Amino acid sequence: MAANEHKNLSDANRHNPLGFEIATNETVLSKSIGSGSTDTDGTLSWQSKAVMGVSQYKMQGYCVSGTANYKYGEDLQDTKSPYEMTDDYGTSVVADGSLNPSNIFRIGQGIVVPEASKVVLIKGHLSCNSTNAVTLAICKGIPNPSSTSAIVPTVIDEIIVTSSDGSNQTLMAIAETTITGADILAGDIIFPMIRQNASTGSTIYFNVTIQTTTF
Repeated sequence: MAANEHKNLSDANRHNPLGFEIATNETVLSKSIGSGSTDTDGTLSWQSKAVMGVSQYKMQGYCVSGTANYKYGEDLQDTKSPYEMTDDYGTSVVADGSLNPSNIFRIGQGIVVPEASKVVLIKGHLSCNSTNAVTLAICKGIPNPSSTSAIVPTVIDEIIVTSSDGSNQTLMAIAETTITGADILAGDIIFPMIRQNASTGSTIYFNVTIQTTTF
C-alpha cells in the first residue's frame, strides 16, 4: 500500500489541483482569508496573476507652458517640486536627449523601483486647456554608480491624449495596458516627462498610477 502514496506516484499519475480544469488562464491557486481565529479555515480559489505581487507607484504633476520639446520635473530644491515640470529636455524624442545622473536623481517625481518587475498598467487622468495633443512619457533612468556620464532615459511608455474641448475642467482618461518597454530592474529610477505635439504654451495636469507585477 505504501507504494501507492501520493509522493511515490509518477508525475503523469498525479492529479491537478482542485478546480484546475475550469480555472481561467493566467491565474494562480491561493487561499482566501477565512474567518476563524487560527487563520487556517480559508478556502482554495484561483486568483488572477495581475493581483499577485503587485506594486503601485503614483505620479502627478503639471506644466504651465507645454512645448514641442519634452519637459521634466523640477529639482528637489525648487519650491514647486515635485509637481511642476518646466525643465526643457531639449528634444521631442526621449532617445535623442540625455540627463546628468544628478538631474535624474533629483527629479521630485522620480521613484526608485525596489525590485525587478514589469509594468502592466498605467491608469489615471490628464487635462489640458488646448485641443492640441499631449504626450505623457513614463521613462526610466538606469544609474551607473561608477560613472558620471549623462544617461539616456528609456521609454517605458508614451501615451498620447487629446482634449475634446480644450478645458482643464475636462478629464481625459488614461488606461494603458500595452506597454512599450515594460521591464524594469531593481534600482531603476522611473519618472514622467510631458510635451505638447504643437508648441502652444498650454497648461497641462496629469495624475496617474503605474502598476507593476513581479510575475
